[in-house]
Amino acid sequence: MEIITFESKAYKELDNKITAIADYIFNHLDENKTDEDEIWVDSYEVCTFLKISDRTLQRLRAAGMISYSDIKGHYFYKIKEVK
Repeated sequence: MEIITFESKAYKELDNKITAIADYIFNHLDENKTDEDEIWVDSYEVCTFLKISDRTLQRLRAAGMISYSDIKGHYFYKIKEVK
């Protein structure tokens, strides 16, 4: 085991820097959280969640009861629309 010693001033500076880094990380964790209602899911997940058929989901789209995005023939829905 090796013992390292340094001045208390240097220790306090190091401690302040580590504390500043930890504060920065913890403060920015909240900013990166994804709002669950803004997550996109596909038709299969919607049908599974709502326990409906593909045809019923198609009827909901046609009636304008649920908004969606069509990307190359695949439909995607925001979770808030499904709720």
